[in-house]
Amino acid sequence: MRRTTPFLLLVCLALTACGPASNTSRPTTQPTTKPTDDERKYPPCHPGCFPKGTLVATPSGPREIQAVGKGEIVTIITADGEVTTGPVESVFETCNRLLDLTTDAGTLRTTETQPLCLAAGGFAEAGKLKAGDRIWKCADGKRAAVTVNGVNPVDGTSAVFNLVVGTDKVFVANGFLARGKPPVDH
Repeated sequence: MRRTTPFLLLVCLALTACGPASNTSRPTTQPTTKPTDDERKYPPCHPGCFPKGTLVATPSGPREIQAVGKGEIVTIITADGEVTTGPVESVFETCNRLLDLTTDAGTLRTTETQPLCLAAGGFAEAGKLKAGDRIWKCADGKRAAVTVNGVNPVDGTSAVFNLVVGTDKVFVANGFLARGKPPVDH
């Protein structure tokens, strides 16, 4: 039997890190149905995530999501639209597929399961939004409703990050209001 060098093993692990996953576990919040082929390949990034470079609003200015750590203070938007702050409880990173959500006020790159704030109230996963839906964006410290123009998948997978700021709190990612919540196994 051939001996595998540590370098070759590291290369193999690096190449598969963001590839299809063999994990078929599903969030406990979804019905127990047989997973689709896509769900077996790419388990949901619950509750959603953002790629490296996504700007997160903080009291001292925007910061890239991968640079925000546990205990740091980020901008939080309350249910009535007030701007406040809160600590990051933890951060998690995973790999998943992305989509581009285009609006009349810019594009947001995220995962399909990332909950975004609906202008009419409540939340919707980015991948379930349709042209004409209205979501909240934060501009100059105030909420503004913007219209979704399209939801387009991005080829491949990417490392993605999420800030755990509480089960019902909303942070600002690239100007859009996004719900933060712990991952399924948190």
